[in-house]
Amino acid sequence: MSKNRTALLLAGLLAGPVGAQEEAVLDPRAELAEYVRYAEQHNPQLKQALARYKAALAKVAPASAWADPRLAYGYFARPVETRSGPQEMRFSAAQTFPWKGKLALKGRIAQQEAKVEGQRYAATRRSLVFEVKAAYYDCYFLERAIAVTEENLRLLAHLEEVGRTRYRGGTGEHAPVLKAQVELGRLEDQLRSLRQQRRPATARLNASLGRAATARIAVPDSLSMAAPEFDEEMLKARLPAANPVLQMQQAQARAQSLGVELAAKQFYPDLTLSLDYIHIGDRGENPLMAMATINLPLWRSFYEAEKRAAKLSHQAALQGVADEKNRLVAELELALYKQRDAQSRSALYRDSLLPKAEQALNVTQRAFAADRSDFLAVIDAQRTLLAFQLAYERARTDQALYWAEIEKLVGEPTEESQP
Repeated sequence: MSKNRTALLLAGLLAGPVGAQEEAVLDPRAELAEYVRYAEQHNPQLKQALARYKAALAKVAPASAWADPRLAYGYFARPVETRSGPQEMRFSAAQTFPWKGKLALKGRIAQQEAKVEGQRYAATRRSLVFEVKAAYYDCYFLERAIAVTEENLRLLAHLEEVGRTRYRGGTGEHAPVLKAQVELGRLEDQLRSLRQQRRPATARLNASLGRAATARIAVPDSLSMAAPEFDEEMLKARLPAANPVLQMQQAQARAQSLGVELAAKQFYPDLTLSLDYIHIGDRGENPLMAMATINLPLWRSFYEAEKRAAKLSHQAALQGVADEKNRLVAELELALYKQRDAQSRSALYRDSLLPKAEQALNVTQRAFAADRSDFLAVIDAQRTLLAFQLAYERARTDQALYWAEIEKLVGEPTEESQP
């Protein structure tokens, strides 16, 4: 997903209350991109992250606002007699003004905290997209494994029938037939296990979509596997600026840095201005008094401890940024290696091993039909082909999966590295 699309998605969600979007109907024949879009609109965890982000944004303005003014009213139960007359009532109004820069710092801290939640939302969205893709690819591999196993099961059943026919006709042995029947039992059990995996695989994908576990899904017969062209060094270079988890850690560190500045300003007093008005009888002259008050930050050891704690929190945040960057670089290196390895395995099976295994099976089948080969050789060739077919599908699925993991870490590739 491009940054523009991410911004549009977030703007649309921020425009209305959480949960106000109309429930969309997902086409059972939907493709991966449609699954991703559906999850972005309906996943509860993403909605939760959005609500937290909106709450943090709502706290920015109040953080830098002045405290409410104070009004007071007093009534003299026993009027105080003065030369001008009895004092009957007293009104006062007061407003506190924090030391210069305190409110601005509180507002900037709230802004950084909102950025933290914004990056947390972005990280949650990245993780959600990856989870949708991973579950989708698992469903794809499962269906391909079922299809390949069914095809091999039909072939083996045909071979077993041929073997039984030859045995009954006296031109074949019984041992190869038993071997084929054992292999048939093994494949049938494998196929049964694969089919039973459909339910949990479907439930996993639907959970990421925010749907009922048994909702119908659809996967394609093949994946588009054009090899992505990308510059590994470019991906590593863009990691710090493109990874929302690291950006979140950096925003937290900036908030802690501003917290150090705010703690340093606690040594300076706040100013309170007030007006007092006293009502004196009906004919008296009512006095009006202006007053200024400051608090005295005398307990310096207390403020020193707060400042020291703020500095330590900032140092901890900076160490967290460094540790997160190292961890993400290591994750990217591993994902790049796995993607290269999956791409190599896919090419190896497609260009070399699968053609040779198919050729070997065809040769042994022709030899068996001409009574020049043992029946067990056909079974072994067929088993080898099945193993290579499944390994090839696994490599293709891994290739897509690890590229999705790379996108989770550094975002979608630029046009120069677009697959």
